[in-house]
Amino acid sequence: MLVIAMETGSGGHVRWAGRRHDDDRPDATAGASPAELFDAVFHALHDGEQVALGLDCALTLPAAADQASAGDETEAAANQPGLAELGYLLGELGNWRPWTTVSTSLARWKANTSILVWQAVPAPGAGPVTATAATDSFFRQLPGAQEAQKAGETDGTVVNLAAATARRAGLFVDPSELAQPTVSITVTDG
Repeated sequence: MLVIAMETGSGGHVRWAGRRHDDDRPDATAGASPAELFDAVFHALHDGEQVALGLDCALTLPAAADQASAGDETEAAANQPGLAELGYLLGELGNWRPWTTVSTSLARWKANTSILVWQAVPAPGAGPVTATAATDSFFRQLPGAQEAQKAGETDGTVVNLAAATARRAGLFVDPSELAQPTVSITVTDG
C-alpha cells in the first residue's frame, strides 16, 4: 500500500509526500509536480499496490437545494487547489489505466486494488496540514476510520467532490459514493 498526502496550499504548487506501509522513513517518496505524482501513483498501481491519496482541502460539500445550483457549485469547486490536480492525475490515469477504480469508501477500497481518495483534516487548533503528518495519521487511524465513516454516512445531503472528479475523468466510481462523504482523517503530530 502506498499512502500519499497532498498539501494544496503550498504557494500555487501542490507538494506531496508519501510512503509505503512497510517503510517508516518520512517523505520516503515526495515531489512537487503533478507529473511526479502521476508517476508514483501509476507505478504503485502497476506493481499491484493499493494507493490512498489524501488531500488537505474540502472533498465534501453540502448538497444545494436545487440542481442548477448544485452543478455550478460542483464545477466551481473542481477548480480549487487540490481538486484541479486530482482531476489532472485521475484524467491521466483514465488515459493510461482506464480500468482503475477510485473510491472514497474504505470498505470498497479494501476489497480491490484501487485508489482511495481521502480528506486530511487539521486537528482542532492545529496549523496547516503537512503531507508527512497526514500520511502518518492515515496509518495510525486506518483501523478505526471505517467505523467513523459509517457513522458519518448521510442520506444524500452532500456532494462528494472526489467521486465527482473521478467520474469526470472517466474512471469507475460507485454511483452511491457521489452522495456520501469521503473518508476523513484528522491529522495529528503523534
